[in-house]
Amino acid sequence: KPAPLSIFTRIYFTNPKKPEVGPASPFAQVAAALGDATDPKTELYPAFKVKPNYDVMLQKSRYYAGAGNGLEEILRAQQIDTVILSGIRTSGVILSTVYRLFDLDYKVYVIANNTIETPSDAPGINAAILEGVIPKLPASVITIEQAMAALNRSGPAVY
Repeated sequence: KPAPLSIFTRIYFTNPKKPEVGPASPFAQVAAALGDATDPKTELYPAFKVKPNYDVMLQKSRYYAGAGNGLEEILRAQQIDTVILSGIRTSGVILSTVYRLFDLDYKVYVIANNTIETPSDAPGINAAILEGVIPKLPASVITIEQAMAALNRSGPAVY
């Protein structure tokens, strides 16, 4: 059976001048460490194998996975009501995406053992978010094993 739709996001800017972020923006400090699409720091982790004719790769210019792209449109068009999240920057990318998708009435799951807070010496922050903040929404925190079992039960994309 076809796999469920996987959507990957990369945070990068149109060009090295980062026109998406004004100099007075609070996000400018984060943006300073990132570059355009050719910057190796903006690449996906190499172990993630994006299937070019099936998976979706979206650019974003903020932490929220749907910032400045078609994420929400794709979720609606594909009749998706449940989203499973994993990735880096639990306090930024994951948390902002959880809040937004929860507000839009999606069932949201976060894979606890497949998220990380940076710098790597911030496990207390990661644990506080995963064990305290996210469950209060309520969104669900699950393991990678639970996520894989759920993916095996879910249907394919509708396109």
